[in-house]
Amino acid sequence: MSDAETIAALTQEVEKCRRLLKEQEHGAQMLIRRDLELSKANERLRALDQMKTDFVSVATHQLRTPLSAIKWLLSMLLKGDMGSLNDQQRTFIMKAYESNNRMITLLGDMLLSDQIDSGKLKSVPIPTALPDLIDNLLLEMRPIATRRDITIDFSPPAEAVVPPVNIDPQHMRAILQNLIENAIKYSKVGGMVRVSVEKAGEGMVGITVADQGIGIPADQQQQVFTRFFRAPNAIKMETDGSGLGLFIVKNITEHNGGTISFTSAEDQGTTFRIEFPHTA
Repeated sequence: MSDAETIAALTQEVEKCRRLLKEQEHGAQMLIRRDLELSKANERLRALDQMKTDFVSVATHQLRTPLSAIKWLLSMLLKGDMGSLNDQQRTFIMKAYESNNRMITLLGDMLLSDQIDSGKLKSVPIPTALPDLIDNLLLEMRPIATRRDITIDFSPPAEAVVPPVNIDPQHMRAILQNLIENAIKYSKVGGMVRVSVEKAGEGMVGITVADQGIGIPADQQQQVFTRFFRAPNAIKMETDGSGLGLFIVKNITEHNGGTISFTSAEDQGTTFRIEFPHTA
């Protein structure tokens, strides 16, 4: 190869390298631009998510205040503080009271669900005696069960038998209220809901809520703890419901260091089991 040919070949290689370098620079600029676009998009998404969280928080708090006032006034009417009521008046006011209560519960569930999603769920754990907490909660819930002709079976064990659990009492209350309300709601007329608490295994306390209700279809059970999920047989029996309850129960349980499991058979009933480490 002559010198001229060698120089020409080298010149071609140099030009090829220049073109490759320009393409790489262009590619790098595109990547930087795309990275900036993605960063801006992520910032917008974070801002939108924060706006959604703020909206849910403000809306729930603003709505809960008047709803709580309405609940208080309806409660006064039902107690006869404003004078006696005839049967028809009592029936209509009771329906309004129950509807108002469902709204308050839904707002609470929405707020908890949003706190879980945003990672802002706060917990203030203290040593909590579960038998007392369950007993007090059932005092409020037995009238609901009675109206549905459901019997609640619970024999609180002595405090010495079941050591306290280090948990946020409000979180524990939310867990139990959701599980027991579901057990009552999806039980058949004349059925029984059994609630028990006992020392379980190595350093654990277990709570069981069992019903004799409609159960969960086998092909639906994997979705039980999914947000907004409701099994078809549950929707058919009870049209009201947000599908947030068990999503909240699972996440709050795990947030407080516990575990949750269940067994269920369609038309035979469901048993939920939660366990937490105790303080003793």
